[in-house]
Amino acid sequence: MLQGRSIARLGALLVLTAGCRTSRAYDRANDPGGRPLSPTTTGSLIITGRALSADPSRTVLDVIRHAMPQLRITGWTPYTRCPLLELRGKDSLAGSNDPDVYVDGTRTTDTCPLVQIPAVQTQRVEVYPLGMTSRPGYPSSGHGLIIIFSARADST
Repeated sequence: MLQGRSIARLGALLVLTAGCRTSRAYDRANDPGGRPLSPTTTGSLIITGRALSADPSRTVLDVIRHAMPQLRITGWTPYTRCPLLELRGKDSLAGSNDPDVYVDGTRTTDTCPLVQIPAVQTQRVEVYPLGMTSRPGYPSSGHGLIIIFSARADST
């Protein structure tokens, strides 16, 4: 009698799982966050156009955080209120883990331009979590690399 019940339950389970099959591919649009992960989760990220100009109140950091959810803000500097960022994780307890930030080819001393420059005033933002780019003039960085190109008045 007990064996008959387990066989009946197994049969019901097989019928149920057979009815759950689908011929459609998995839709990642409903993944956590409401959108699929970008293909650049481990590689470089290049942000241009509408992503920069969609909201005039957004800073460069806001745009990067929207496009790259794995970016971590671990705090803020005490006096200048610059964000402390981690693109690749914590390297050590002592010292900075901030990525190198360049604005129009000039290296900045901190990450403050990310919160000071409005995204609508930029033409292009490139983020390299691994800290390497094929662009000439930008040395590798062990903590990542962020390059900001300002929009020019004569560009369309």
